[in-house]
Amino acid sequence: MLFAWDGHKYKLVTDVIGAAVVGHWFTPTRRNIPNPGEWIKVDGDQLASVDGKLSLRFIEPMEEVNYIDQLRLMAVDHPADVEVNPDERFLDDPPFASGRVVASKGARLPVGAWDGEGRDVLDVLSRRDHKFASGFTATPYDGFANVHSLMLDLGEVNTEAPMRLLMTGYVNYFSATSLYAAWQAGIKPISPYVEAERPDGTWLKIPGEAGFPAGLERTIVVDLTGKLPAGTRRIRLVSNLEIYWDQVLIDNNAEAETRTTEVPLALATERFRGYPTQIDGKSPGDLDYDYDRVSLTGPFQHQRGNYTHLGDVTALVKGVDDRYAIFGSGEEIATEFDATKLPALPPHWKRDYFFYANGYVKDMDWWDAMPFTVAQLPFHKMSAYPYPVGEKFPDDPDAIDYQLKWNDRFDSGEPVRSYRFDYKLMPSTPADDTVALPRQAATP
Repeated sequence: MLFAWDGHKYKLVTDVIGAAVVGHWFTPTRRNIPNPGEWIKVDGDQLASVDGKLSLRFIEPMEEVNYIDQLRLMAVDHPADVEVNPDERFLDDPPFASGRVVASKGARLPVGAWDGEGRDVLDVLSRRDHKFASGFTATPYDGFANVHSLMLDLGEVNTEAPMRLLMTGYVNYFSATSLYAAWQAGIKPISPYVEAERPDGTWLKIPGEAGFPAGLERTIVVDLTGKLPAGTRRIRLVSNLEIYWDQVLIDNNAEAETRTTEVPLALATERFRGYPTQIDGKSPGDLDYDYDRVSLTGPFQHQRGNYTHLGDVTALVKGVDDRYAIFGSGEEIATEFDATKLPALPPHWKRDYFFYANGYVKDMDWWDAMPFTVAQLPFHKMSAYPYPVGEKFPDDPDAIDYQLKWNDRFDSGEPVRSYRFDYKLMPSTPADDTVALPRQAATP
């Protein structure tokens, strides 16, 4: 989960690298292909400078282990009447989304919208207010629903011009267990795809995946440029996943001007924080967290193995090189980015930020690959996870030196203290160096 300092407190932005989970078992012969990199938009109003630094917290509140290779922040400047989003979405197979800046001016609502049960949801989709269009019936398998569609009347569009959907929503995620159970029941995941209505009322499937939000609420860009037949007015997105849509906009214009500037990483500190209070929304899986109300204990374990020692890990997260900052449940990387050299904004321009994380995640789920250990360490050139005989994590002198010097914090995976949450108010600020006592690692 990514939190940003807004000048008053750390507030949740969204979750990150959910598509980088390794070892999910779709069937007895197929595992998922992880996507290790993701760009996340942080609205300029969500991130305030303190003494020239921008402060973000990257925390693990669940029963997972994280292998973080790189963290970046990009300032994205643009005219105030332009909306910017990264080209990101969850896709089953490569090539994955580019992550590039998509600058939209004049995006508008569709003329009509109907959910999977035929209800008019145009008003629901007209604003981002955590009131969602769904229109499906959930199955007994987490994340799965009946096959359903979201139908959109685009109105008059120019199919020869750039054509993008800006779709804001979230997915109530499946798990490795529910994926495997659904397969046993004869249900396969159907990632959203687009169909266009022909003049005779039949539907034409548009090649390729539309994708879906890779976790909690965010905006994805579905690029339909050059894909819709001339005269198309109505389209529908078809899926059997539990996806909740908050807003849909149509962008049928050329992209606007932007300016991007890297914000250098000044400091990254790995440490134990605890478990922020989870706040459940009205829709299943629509979550928020209170970073300031924290429990130092919880009903979660660590995967057994060697983690990166606590403290300064800046050197590990500056480049994509398979030298990970490894941390587990209840731990975080606290980051500060140096904004002192950012250029001045032109008149009537606005500054947003794109946060980038590159790495992998492993669940503690029975149907994941090696769910109860830190090993095997993933690496970017692996062909699969777990990787086959003949492949191995880099073992050149620099790679061995990295593991010996950095990953010397052994955890037995045994329960520590208590399985109960005990929340206490523990406000944190960018200038506050006090943190919770670290989880006591067991002796090997």
